[in-house]
Amino acid sequence: MLVGSDLRMAKSRSDFQLTKEDRETIPEIKKEINTMKKGYKEMAAINLALSNLYFEIESEAESYYDRIAECE
Repeated sequence: MLVGSDLRMAKSRSDFQLTKEDRETIPEIKKEINTMKKGYKEMAAINLALSNLYFEIESEAESYYDRIAECE
């Protein structure tokens, strides 16, 4: 929240000007963002696969413990 002297420092959108150099970097930035999104999606798939694998392993181990408990 802006209060007191901070109100004078606030700028509107029209106060910001893009230079030619800034405009040229926008496609590069978009490409980097798309690359990052792709990487996060790939990591999400890997994390899901790992969590499914460990869930199966944990379930299998639990069934062994249940069988051992029944034998005692």
